[in-house]
Amino acid sequence: TRYPDPTYVGYMYGEDFEVQTSSEATYNNIEALTKYYFADNYTFNEETKTFKLSGNIIENGKTYSEMNALGDNGFKKYPYSCQGTSKDATCQFIIKVNSYVSETSVKAQYIAYSSTSLEATRKDTVSSNIKTQLDNWYQTNIIGKTDSQGNLVTNYIVDGTFCNDRSLASTNTGNGFSLIPQTLYSAHKRLYTDTSKTATLKCTNNVDKFSKTASRGNAKLTYPIALITADEVALAGGKLDIKNQDYYLKTNSYYFTMSPSYFDSGITFANMFLVYPTGALCLWARVTYSFGARAVINLRSDTLISQGDGTIENPYILTLA
Repeated sequence: TRYPDPTYVGYMYGEDFEVQTSSEATYNNIEALTKYYFADNYTFNEETKTFKLSGNIIENGKTYSEMNALGDNGFKKYPYSCQGTSKDATCQFIIKVNSYVSETSVKAQYIAYSSTSLEATRKDTVSSNIKTQLDNWYQTNIIGKTDSQGNLVTNYIVDGTFCNDRSLASTNTGNGFSLIPQTLYSAHKRLYTDTSKTATLKCTNNVDKFSKTASRGNAKLTYPIALITADEVALAGGKLDIKNQDYYLKTNSYYFTMSPSYFDSGITFANMFLVYPTGALCLWARVTYSFGARAVINLRSDTLISQGDGTIENPYILTLA
């Protein structure tokens, strides 16, 4: 439900946050014709962790071009914006406008309740919303359920490693916790920046190897279930922005992967890799978007196929060895 911090690419994450003012950036998430409100001060609500304009607030709202045209009575007098279209809007961060660039961008600083360190983001004490949804699905559809032979469904399932690869693309592509500069993650480099487009099943950091047991990874999962990675999609036949009508990951629906892509400083959004309805990969699914969650589980290696050919009309029927 929150987005303006690299922390939120985590399947789980830590929230050692404090109110901080960033260095200057070019903020470009502005609609040219929209009238926003600006003020000479702001407040922070400790309970809801949200900001609100306060003090003297400009009347009736103004576009960024109109604010710039006011000269000293514009941004110099009213530098703070919640990017709201009403005086009473609340927001997850404030922008402090330093100078006008164009009708859709300004030089600004971000005032945000944000993470203090990379290590803090990876403490993994808070479950993401998508993890909570999958855990609830597992409780409802797997726990206590049996197959036609009376075997518990959980007897088919083993713990696995689910890679939420938060490793950084390089030392000069952000730090993984600040709003400035932009952070690029390793999957972004592997599957987009590099010309070779080489996917991998390796998971660099143990803290990113989500598992139920310590022998498989970080032992942070309640149940042995998570999401597919962008690398696994690529190895199955998924390519960035190229449709694939012929593989099993095309579902005619949007759904998230577990792979972080990048944190965009220009619009202060954390982004994950996504699979399009066409089967194509996408590298900029914002974490607050409402898309599908396709559960992944790992079967025991000695699970047998007793019937079926794997088609929708004749699915595999599994049995225990």
